[in-house]
Amino acid sequence: MGFLHTLLLMTAMLPIHGTVLGSASNGTVIIRNDPVTATVPALTRAYNVEPKLPLKPGVGIDGFLDRSTTPWRWYDAAIAAKFTPGLPDPGKVNSLDFGSHVPQTRLVDQNGKLVDLASSFPGKVQLISFVFTRCPDKDECPLVSAKFGELQRQLDPAKFHLVLVSLDPVYDSPAILKRYGKQFGANPASWSLVTGQPAQIQHLLNRFGISSMRVSDANFIHNDKVFLIDQRGAIADVVDTLGWSPNSMVAEARHTAGLVSSPLGRFQLSLIASVVALCGGSQYSGVVLLETVLFLLIAAASFVTLSWVARKLWKNA
Repeated sequence: MGFLHTLLLMTAMLPIHGTVLGSASNGTVIIRNDPVTATVPALTRAYNVEPKLPLKPGVGIDGFLDRSTTPWRWYDAAIAAKFTPGLPDPGKVNSLDFGSHVPQTRLVDQNGKLVDLASSFPGKVQLISFVFTRCPDKDECPLVSAKFGELQRQLDPAKFHLVLVSLDPVYDSPAILKRYGKQFGANPASWSLVTGQPAQIQHLLNRFGISSMRVSDANFIHNDKVFLIDQRGAIADVVDTLGWSPNSMVAEARHTAGLVSSPLGRFQLSLIASVVALCGGSQYSGVVLLETVLFLLIAAASFVTLSWVARKLWKNA
């Protein structure tokens, strides 16, 4: 088991950043790589770089580290772009909307397996959201992850796949995502926790309209969305709140898949989203208001029923 575990680690792809120091006569590139959290320390060594790039000393480079070759390979390499969380910039990208197809984006999951949201889960309905593992607020990312854990238990992995995308690609290595996913029972066969090169993650956040504001090295403020992607890879629905219940989301996911689903569950999800929108995007205020309205409706119905019963009893007395 120890040997197999080591072998899997060595064959896993790792998003990595480094600085070019020079080149060697055999065509390899000398790179000083930054550490990959809980996986690879900072190193200076010769790498094969694919594709070949015009690399000068001092240039930053991003890529996926492949440790199964000798020398190690820097795969899908690109000139590094700084990861700067912030508001989506519609001037740079075309935002995704209902009916839009998810973009081709090379990511890597908690096992170091390359993943493309556009092609890795053919014929399945995907549920995609965004979290980061160091989130300090138990009512934010941990709550979303716990709900995804419940979705995993209720949805058939042959027809559905769950995806959580990291908002913190600099820290959230595959090893960190795997450790985080274990807290919620994540099974890679049905639930992928993915990260990637910082520039790719930033592009993805812009496309999906995810605001992510860094407030410290280990904390981000971000909006909460769940995207339901149909079997063709197109966006079928967007839930703009984390106030949803797993049962209501299961109902909507089954409807997206063309399966029998609960009309009440879908109505609840739609009603919560509508109330949240009415409250200006405040999910907590929206859920509280919805619960208050439902309580008042139930109370009113109970009062009417009791009044009717009382009149009947009084009339027959």
